[in-house]
Amino acid sequence: MNKLEKILGIKFPEDTKISFASNFSHKIKKNSIFFGLPGTKNHGSKYCERAIDSGASLAVHNNPDYKNENLNVFYIKDLEEKIVDFLSNLYHLDLNQHNFFAFTGTNGKTSSAYLCHQILIDQGNMSLYVGTLGVQLNHEKIITDLSSKTTPDIFELFHILHSLGLDDALNICIELSSHALDQGRLNNIDWLNSASILNIANDHMDYHKNIETYRDAKFEIFRFKSRVRLIDEESYQFIEKYDFIQNNNKLSVISSSNNFSDIRYKINETSIEKTIFEIFINNAPCGYIDKNKKQYRFHCNIFPEFNIHNLVFAICSIGFDEFTENHINDLTFLKLPKGRSEIIKNISSNIIIDYAHNHKAIHYLLSSINKYFENLFVVMGCGGNRDKLKRSKMLNAALQNSSKVIFTSDNSRSEDFEDIFNDATKNNNTDNVVKIKDRKKAIVFASKKISQNDCLVILGKGHEEIQEEKDKTIFFSDHEVVNEIYK
Repeated sequence: MNKLEKILGIKFPEDTKISFASNFSHKIKKNSIFFGLPGTKNHGSKYCERAIDSGASLAVHNNPDYKNENLNVFYIKDLEEKIVDFLSNLYHLDLNQHNFFAFTGTNGKTSSAYLCHQILIDQGNMSLYVGTLGVQLNHEKIITDLSSKTTPDIFELFHILHSLGLDDALNICIELSSHALDQGRLNNIDWLNSASILNIANDHMDYHKNIETYRDAKFEIFRFKSRVRLIDEESYQFIEKYDFIQNNNKLSVISSSNNFSDIRYKINETSIEKTIFEIFINNAPCGYIDKNKKQYRFHCNIFPEFNIHNLVFAICSIGFDEFTENHINDLTFLKLPKGRSEIIKNISSNIIIDYAHNHKAIHYLLSSINKYFENLFVVMGCGGNRDKLKRSKMLNAALQNSSKVIFTSDNSRSEDFEDIFNDATKNNNTDNVVKIKDRKKAIVFASKKISQNDCLVILGKGHEEIQEEKDKTIFFSDHEVVNEIYK
C-alpha cells in the first residue's frame, strides 16, 4: 500500500492516480479524489456518483446510510480526521510550518487581516492574505478558482498553498467568517499564531437564526490552540458560557475605555489626514515575553477612528518586537482595503465608499465622519434573500447620522426591490428618504446634491464589482460610477 492508501485505510483500484482532491463535485477533474462530507443541507455522499462520472479516480465518504455498488466509491468512518494528513502527503505540504493570524468579527475582520498582512510585509516577512478580497501574496494578487466564501475550506486552502509552489514558511492573515467557524471548515488546522474576536453584533440571522448561535459560532475560534488570543471588551462579558476556554488559554481583552483591560488604546489626535494613537499593555498576552506595563505610540493615515480598533488588533496579533517604546512608530504606509472607509481621491467632491452592510457598521462609520462635514448624504440598500429583520435597523442607523438617504438596490437577488424597501422603511420616518431603484442613477442623483463641505457616503458594496438581481449577475462597481461622474 502507498502512503495515501495507508492514511485512508483502503486499497485503491489498480493503476489509480491521484493528483487533486476536492469536496466539490463540480471541481472534479482527471486523476481526482472526491471527498463526500457532511454539508449544511445535504451530505456530500449524494454527489459521489456525479464525481466518478466527471472523471474522479475515487470517491470517499463517511455516510453509513449511503450505499453504493461502485468499486471506486469507499465508506470511511473516520474520514474527517484523516483529511489534513491526506492533503499534506498528496501536496507535500505541512500546514504547521506556517503562522496563521486569524480574525473574526461582525465588522472589521477584512480590515484587520489586511492591515496585519501589510505590517508583516513591512517587517520583511513573506505574507499571504486570504479573505473577502481574495488571495494576495505580499503585494501580488493571486488568481484562484475559489468559491465566493469569505473563508476557504481546508481543501481550498491546500490548493492555494500548493499553487504558490513555495518551500518557505508563510505568515497567513486569514478571515474566519461565522459560517466557516460554524461549519468547521478549518478545524483540522492544529495551531494559530493568533486568534481574534473583534466584535459581535446582529448579522447573518438568516443563517444563524438568533444572536446566541451566531455568538457561539464566533467563539469557536478559541477552540484552536493559539499563541495569542484577543477579544474586545464587549464580547468578553459572555466568556463564562464557553467552558472549553481554559485558564491556561488566557484571553487578552482589548479596550479603548477600560484602564484596567489587558490592552488599552487611546487616540490622541485624529483627522482625515492622520491619526496618532497609543497602545498600553497592562497584562501581556500569552506569547509576549516581558511586555507588561509597556506603552507604544503610532502614527498612521487610517480614518476614521473606529478603524484604529481594527488596526490595534492587527498590531497585537503580530506583537511588538519590531516596534519601539517612547517613540512614534511610523505606520503611514498602511492602507485600508478597497471599499473600506475609502475616500475617493482626485475628484472635486467628498465621496466615501464603504462595505458597511449591517446597522452597527453603518452607525460606526457615519457617526465617526459626520463631524468633519456639514451634511452627509447616504446611498444605501439592503441585500435580498438575507436577514429581513436588520433592514429597518440599517436604514434607521443611516437616518440618525445623515441629512438624507437615497435608498437603492444592493444585490436584491430573487427578492422584489419594493419588498426590500418596505421592510427597510418599517417604523422609520421617510421624510428624508429618496427611493431610486437603479443604483447608478441613485449615485448620480446624490452626487448632484452635495456641496463643497458635504460628503456623499456610498454603502453596501465596497470593493464588489457585481450586482445580483433576479438571479442574474451583472458587472457593477460603485467606484466606476463615481469615476464616470467626475472624469
